[in-house]
Amino acid sequence: MIGYASTTANDNAERIQRLASLGEFASGIANDLRALLAPIDQHAMALHAEAYGDGAAQARLQKILDTVELARNLVEQILIFSHGSSSERRSLSLGQVVREALPLMRAAVANTAMLRIAVDTNAPQVLADPVAIQRILLNLVLNASRAIRRPHGVIEIGVAGMKSADGHGLQFARLTVADNGVGMDIATVGDLKQRFIEPPSLSEGPGLGLRTVHHTVCAHGGRLQLDSEPGGGTTVRIDLPAASQQSAGRE
Repeated sequence: MIGYASTTANDNAERIQRLASLGEFASGIANDLRALLAPIDQHAMALHAEAYGDGAAQARLQKILDTVELARNLVEQILIFSHGSSSERRSLSLGQVVREALPLMRAAVANTAMLRIAVDTNAPQVLADPVAIQRILLNLVLNASRAIRRPHGVIEIGVAGMKSADGHGLQFARLTVADNGVGMDIATVGDLKQRFIEPPSLSEGPGLGLRTVHHTVCAHGGRLQLDSEPGGGTTVRIDLPAASQQSAGRE
């Protein structure tokens, strides 16, 4: 398992400020996109009505309307993400988070991979920031999609309940994201784990970056495990303590 890490107050303050600026930028773009979608939707609906009796034309227009609806949902998700820095932690189901993030994940992987979802409905709820968990999930899926460079790529996303191996009977919910991509050798994995101890940075490229994922998981009292091998894909496992365990710990 990856160990815990801390950052200085100045590092955290700078990161929060930069994330806030990025959130405002993303929010502005999302609002512009929402405004552009409105006339497309209105004109497509009008044309759909005028094409009554022409099945082929109505079918093509319906595809436009369906795409606009998907785009509108994605815009709403972006707005939630961009305003999510102040979201409060609450008891939630990781399975529900996965289901709500499906439209974003499908858009992120496009046609590069197939998504397979396996959710254990008996997995315990966790005390977490839902926006932060969705960001983690989307980042891991983006990383997995970039690692897939062959036909029939698969990204498996799973949620399951776990018990601590130390005999104390602690309950965890495990979020797993696995791909059958190119994978990484031992040296690359070791270097990546070493960099987990460094403060997260917005210069890591698209997504949050695995360092920020790790820091966010640690901030939630969780742990992250990364396994990979060349040609064998990569698996990331995130264990978060059950909400009941955290509540008991505060009593």
